[in-house]
Amino acid sequence: MGLTEPQRRALQILAHGRSNLTHVAQQGEFGDGGARQVLADLCAEGLALEVARNLYAITREGREALDDPYPAEAGFLQEISVIHDAPSVKTVRFHGERRAVEIQVDSESAPVLAETATDLQASMGGDTD
Repeated sequence: MGLTEPQRRALQILAHGRSNLTHVAQQGEFGDGGARQVLADLCAEGLALEVARNLYAITREGREALDDPYPAEAGFLQEISVIHDAPSVKTVRFHGERRAVEIQVDSESAPVLAETATDLQASMGGDTD
């Protein structure tokens, strides 16, 4: 069974823990109506479960549906934003052409991210200063 891109986005959100309708709509970047329909479809297919009113969880079958040999590609980078700015951990969203990808960065991984960006820019002939 193939997942649609909206179904995949919703399942990826639910894979991080139970989420309400509004959270899925915001994180999945679709409106309440779109999120409601996607979640209803996932529940009907047994990939998600409404555990309380407007609170959803992924099922074992939903997790298995996400287990692809390769991660879904986001496409070419369009924008980067910090969506959670705590003192010790930042959540960074990389917006691609097709979807967004989020990573959490702490004091240990921030230098790795910066070094990788510098190396990438240098390998493409860009100025690294």
